[in-house]
Amino acid sequence: MTSSRRFSRFSAVAGVFCLALSSAAAAHAQSRIDEPFGLSTVEAPEAPLSAAWNNVLLESSNDRTIIAQCRAESPSCVSPAAQRFLGIVQDAEGKTGRIQIAYINRAANAALRALKNPRADAEWRSPLGALVKEASDCKHYAVLKYAALEEAGIAPEALRIVVVEVRSTHQQHAMVAVRAGRQWLLLDNRTSILIESSKALDYYDPLYALDRDGVRQFALPGHPLQMARSEKPAD
Repeated sequence: MTSSRRFSRFSAVAGVFCLALSSAAAAHAQSRIDEPFGLSTVEAPEAPLSAAWNNVLLESSNDRTIIAQCRAESPSCVSPAAQRFLGIVQDAEGKTGRIQIAYINRAANAALRALKNPRADAEWRSPLGALVKEASDCKHYAVLKYAALEEAGIAPEALRIVVVEVRSTHQQHAMVAVRAGRQWLLLDNRTSILIESSKALDYYDPLYALDRDGVRQFALPGHPLQMARSEKPAD
């Protein structure tokens, strides 16, 4: 083989190799590996609940303005929902780590009354929107805790709302996941116990992770990615 042919063949192989590296790098850039349940996630902008979650993010931004005004002018605060929200956060003031998280989890669980029929309210609501309702389902508890933890100083990158399918009932359920050290803890409206997410895979099939950047889908080992069937997490 002439030197020019060898060089051409080498160039072609090198080009394929570089293309493969670029593709792998792009795939890695689009995935997150430090996620609840010890799983990775990929972007899912077309997920069934993306529009609802985007609305919650917009409404939550307005809520933060009301909450900040209420905190600054407490005696003249005219929003009972904002006062109740600050009460949840203030319960955890002076606490840190898991103790702070546990205080907010318990206070948020006590602040809302669970719907007898979780499917009776399919609408996602902002934190203050949840507090003005007479009864709430799992996603309302999750949004409230997510906002309260952020207000208490938990970094946004350490917070997720996770939507799972409960294996025993095949129903969807929403919880908050918060990173404490190297572990992700699950905050469930059905218990005051903080659950390590890695120990919950026997009971749940993780579907989506929601945060300030939008909706991402969990990549389950051995299962192809597919959109969840419903945008209505239920207890």
